[in-house]
Amino acid sequence: MFSTYIRPIIHAGERINRTVLMTLLCMMLFVGVSMLIGVVLTKVMKEKGYVTSIPITLILTAVVSLFLYGRFGLSVTAIQGVFLMFVLLYASCSDLTNHIVDDYVWVIVFALALLNIQTVGLTSMVMGAFCVFIPQMAMALLPPHKTLGGADIKLSTALAFLLGWQRGLAAYIVGLLLAIIVMCIVNKIRKNKESKAFALVPFLSVAAMAMFMF
Repeated sequence: MFSTYIRPIIHAGERINRTVLMTLLCMMLFVGVSMLIGVVLTKVMKEKGYVTSIPITLILTAVVSLFLYGRFGLSVTAIQGVFLMFVLLYASCSDLTNHIVDDYVWVIVFALALLNIQTVGLTSMVMGAFCVFIPQMAMALLPPHKTLGGADIKLSTALAFLLGWQRGLAAYIVGLLLAIIVMCIVNKIRKNKESKAFALVPFLSVAAMAMFMF
């Protein structure tokens, strides 16, 4: 009689253990492959002379990929997030090195955004792109003609298209505020009174990845 009740409990425990084990294995595989891609990408960037670091890349990749897996599981969204992370990492290192970001970077972001048409909605994505693009073009055309770099405008517009109007606009605003705060602190520490050009893409990238994951 006792065995009749205890066997289902044992079988249930075994199934739970298998499920936990498979989840851990999938997570380790997901994070491991992401870190391997990060190492390869870092070596490619080093060959191009970009400012980069393998330890930082490994830590960043491990943390972000682990969070993506915990947030979305082994899904298309998680894989999309990993690819977006690497694209933004490449763009950030390029901007930090020579303030230049290749045009194919924002094209790739637009391509990744196509996966969000059903979840985010094409209307929201188009609105997001316009909400970010129009003010920047207005600042470029109207006196005193203050604007961001062309690469910053293209990438921020592509990110807003990917995230939708609410998260896209929030990522743009947060990225700008983060850049202003950090650069003010850096200039104060370095005692730089003159405003110099700085890399904006890393700040936009951090804000965009945060909005993507949340």
